[in-house]
Amino acid sequence: MKTRKTFTAAGHVYTQEELRRLQNIGLEMLIELDRICRKEGIRYIMDGGTLLGAVRYKGFIPWDDDVDICMLQGEYERFRKACRTELDQERFFFQDYTTDPGYRWCHGKLLRKGTSFYRTGQDMLTMKRGVFLDIFNYAGMPEKGFRKGLFNLECLVWRKIAYAPLGARHEAHPFARAFFKMLCLVPEALLRRGYEKVNHRYAGKQTRLVRSPGWYFTQESEGYLRRWWDETCELEFEGHSFFAPQDHDGYLRHLYGDDYMTPPPKAKQVPFVMASKLDLGDCGL
Repeated sequence: MKTRKTFTAAGHVYTQEELRRLQNIGLEMLIELDRICRKEGIRYIMDGGTLLGAVRYKGFIPWDDDVDICMLQGEYERFRKACRTELDQERFFFQDYTTDPGYRWCHGKLLRKGTSFYRTGQDMLTMKRGVFLDIFNYAGMPEKGFRKGLFNLECLVWRKIAYAPLGARHEAHPFARAFFKMLCLVPEALLRRGYEKVNHRYAGKQTRLVRSPGWYFTQESEGYLRRWWDETCELEFEGHSFFAPQDHDGYLRHLYGDDYMTPPPKAKQVPFVMASKLDLGDCGL
């Protein structure tokens, strides 16, 4: 008998069966990404909740519904290029601002064709939809001082412009909504040029620190150690082996704090990304 336990967070309420199917689809995409990267010699590491799940559970965090991967900018560009010929186009679509005119974010995704996943609060965006795997690009950044602050400010500006259609709809304060409505006037071509500038500002320089220019964790402005991408190992995840920082303890402490192995209270054991519309088709069975 199928259990009907649900996870009560904003948006679509997953049944336990749906959550497990989402995880299966995420694993399917991760296996495909890993296959391409091993064939082409492209370096990546598991990120966020995926890495935490590998260390804490050797698989998905029980309530997690997506997969997070990250690559240094040069490796990301090699992967994007490899997807043109190596990606299984029958099942997957590589999505970023170079492949999907309606996509506004700086990082990329793999989408599972045959599915539909509308993230809660983003229904107005015109990008392609589907269950996704996030691929975060990490670019070089200054280590300290004025240059570091200026670079982080530049990343913030482009991120706010990208967010503008959501802010114009969802911000509570009318002045904030008006501000984001003005930012909506910035042409998408200019937004993409902005991404290219921050992604390549320190291209060719072995900066000690890197960050994901389009993401918003506090740790992004602090920066991540480049060696977490340069020195890797393999960890078990759902019965498979994927790449992780060799110093995954240091990485996870930087991301989540010293008590990262302690699960949150039951009330917070819900998926981070919720769907307003969800159709899994025949995938993930």
